[in-house]
Amino acid sequence: MAAEEGRRLQMKNGEGVGRSGRPRWALWIAALMAGALWWTVHSDAVALMSKACGKDAATTPRAARALRGRFLHITDIHPDPLYVEGSSIAGACHGDPARDASDRAGRFGDAMGGCDAPMDLMNYTLAWVATHLRDEIDFVVWTGDNARHDNDRRQPRTAEQILHMNAQVADQFYELFQQQRDGDTMQGVPVVPSLGNNDVFPHNMFSLGPTLMTRQLQRIWAKFIPEEQRQAFEHDTSFFVEVIPDRLAVISFNTLYFFKSNPLVDNCNDKAQPGHALLLWLGSVLEEMRARNMKVWLSGHVPPIPKNFEGSCYNKLAWWTYEYRDVIIGGLYGHMNVDHFYPADGKAAKKSIKRRGKARTKERNTQEQPLDILDDSVDNLFSGRGAMPLRKEKYMRRLFKDVYCPIAKRLEDKGKQEQSYERYSMVHVAASVIPTFNPGFRVWEYNLTGIDNAVAPAPWTRLVRRAQQILSPLRKKKHGPDRTLPPKKPKHLAAGPGHIPQALTPIRFTQYYADLAEINKDYARELEAGRSHDEAAAAAFRYKIEYTSEDEPYPMESLLVRDYVKLASKLTEDRTAWKTYVRRAFVSSGYRDN
Repeated sequence: MAAEEGRRLQMKNGEGVGRSGRPRWALWIAALMAGALWWTVHSDAVALMSKACGKDAATTPRAARALRGRFLHITDIHPDPLYVEGSSIAGACHGDPARDASDRAGRFGDAMGGCDAPMDLMNYTLAWVATHLRDEIDFVVWTGDNARHDNDRRQPRTAEQILHMNAQVADQFYELFQQQRDGDTMQGVPVVPSLGNNDVFPHNMFSLGPTLMTRQLQRIWAKFIPEEQRQAFEHDTSFFVEVIPDRLAVISFNTLYFFKSNPLVDNCNDKAQPGHALLLWLGSVLEEMRARNMKVWLSGHVPPIPKNFEGSCYNKLAWWTYEYRDVIIGGLYGHMNVDHFYPADGKAAKKSIKRRGKARTKERNTQEQPLDILDDSVDNLFSGRGAMPLRKEKYMRRLFKDVYCPIAKRLEDKGKQEQSYERYSMVHVAASVIPTFNPGFRVWEYNLTGIDNAVAPAPWTRLVRRAQQILSPLRKKKHGPDRTLPPKKPKHLAAGPGHIPQALTPIRFTQYYADLAEINKDYARELEAGRSHDEAAAAAFRYKIEYTSEDEPYPMESLLVRDYVKLASKLTEDRTAWKTYVRRAFVSSGYRDN
């Protein structure tokens, strides 16, 4: 109580402190200094960024592309230009001599070794996608972390390096996807990036803009962000893309504004908090999407799971997904490297907020659900092995006990099953390219019935103007309803594609993975046969289908919320299904907690 009273007094005197115990003004100064570092960059990085930004997809109108009914979700590449093939894995693969064969870094990386991704892993992955998938997908959701971990004290990351690598990866994604796919007169494949906690400097810490950092990110991603949204992006580093005009959008929101590991985030209740501003923006976007009868996928880097987000931020976002279940199909995230799903209970979040007096109380981590994320960014903050998986089996056991088991119990009441389905929204956490386990990514398939891609997108002038007003620091704050809380869904609106089969409903997915142990063995065999290094790499490197949503031992009829809720229940009852689910969660790497 005394500590809390002291904190209130400090806030009253304009000397608030963050959760780290440091004065709030010190944290803001640190953030500003970090932004200044991003401004002072090497000429090569600026040249690369200028090259990337010079190609604006919006400058040359082209005809609509033919839809395929598929999209790609890829995340957490973590390319490391310091990676040296054959060097010591224990030394972050940065050039130290290997102690023995087991410590020798493979050309494409080693699952569970703790090193970041070799540049070859990123380049060969994107080349494989270009050859096998690019012409069969409609858009790409790319959820961040495009720089190496700060896992080598001898060679700490710099703002310049982070900026340079983000620009390089953005340029590769643009050239691969947003160049014309179906000929010179056709549009390319839209790419929707989002910001990772390792894409910023310092690690995890990120404030509302405009700052030098948000301006630099806007320049790097200008080719992906619709032109009319670029000014607002400099405030909240969030935006949306109509991936199918007038029918489907992907919203990329900056999850760092909700992230408990961001020292500038305390809650989503106070108007000075970045999460408060982001919820206002998100609410205005969802309102406009509903008015236009459009559907959306949410996307971001850090998954919105209890104790990963600050308590009020998690509860408010879960409530929004519940009240906008007619609009929101689901959420696509990365960060954790573990392939799994999390049902977010919007009704429980709503009740939790109402019990706290309309969410006015300053609270930290008070949400009901006890699941501890064991966040990799916290676990590895001072680790020399930034990509090393830690206690992931323990995480899966708690997911089983604290999330899936209560769902199974709720479904025992047959009379309330329909209500039980609608209270949830799905958080899909993706496997990563970085070899924390084996590299992986997912291709989703969705219902195209009645979808016409030839519709010209309507202007978003009104929404953009409202967003700028919401985010303006000069806007006079008026007393009234808390607009970070969602309005109740109108009764006449039926649930959307995430809940009821219809156009845009996800129907199937295919999970791809690269078996690094097999690839490295094949690469060595090709070298022994006399092939050159490049010939051996081309022959050995490949992605394979790890599994699909229709595979045994838990085939899914479709990918509706009800199918995932039923699966959560089944996993608590079927030991074989659970063991398979855990093996797939770790991307068939054979991972076990030490």
